[in-house]
Amino acid sequence: MKNYIRFAFALCVVSLLSLATMSANTIQVQVGAGGLKFTPQDVTINVGDTVQWVWEANDHTTTSGTPGHPDGIWDSGIQNLGFTFSQTFTTAGTFAYYCTVHGLCCGMIGSVTVNAAIDTVVITRAQYLISSSQLTVQATDSNDTATLTVSQTRTGTIIGTLINKGGGNYSGKFTGITNPQNITVTSNFGGSASARVRAR
Repeated sequence: MKNYIRFAFALCVVSLLSLATMSANTIQVQVGAGGLKFTPQDVTINVGDTVQWVWEANDHTTTSGTPGHPDGIWDSGIQNLGFTFSQTFTTAGTFAYYCTVHGLCCGMIGSVTVNAAIDTVVITRAQYLISSSQLTVQATDSNDTATLTVSQTRTGTIIGTLINKGGGNYSGKFTGITNPQNITVTSNFGGSASARVRAR
C-alpha cells in the first residue's frame, strides 16, 4: 500500500510539472516605470495566458474598462512599489484598462488583446470501469503537436496527460482513481472540451 501511495504521489507531481511547463505564458507589464504609463502599453496574448502587472511606482491601479468607466472584469485597487497583480484571460477579445488615479488626467491606459484558441479539442471517449477504478480517455486535436491534459471539470483537479498517438489522436488510461463524473481535456494551445464520463 505504501508503494502505491508513493507511486500515486509521484504521478501527481509529474502531472503538475508537465502542466506547469505547457505553453501558457505569463506576460509582465510594468506599472508606472518611467512615468505615468504601462510598459508595454498594449500586449497581445493567447487564450489561457496571464498578464502580470508589476508596480514600479506608488499610487497606481490596473482596472479594466476605460477612464471613468470600469467594467468590473478586474481591479487591483490602488497599490504601491513592489506589488504584483495577475489576470488570466480565458476568452478572446480586446480588453482596455487604465489607472483609476491617472487615467482621466494623464492618459495612463493600456490594452490586452487575446487571440482565440488555435486548436480544437474533441473528446471521443470518456469511460470509467468501476471494477478496476480505471478511467479511459480518448480525444482528438486539430493540432497534432498539442499536449492534452485531463482534469476533473468540477474541481479542476488534474488527472493526467494523454499520450500523443500521432495524427491528432490522443489517449490515456488512469487507474486507481474515483470516477470524476465529468472531465475537461485542455490543450496547451488553448483549446478545450468537456464531457460526461460513462461508468460501467
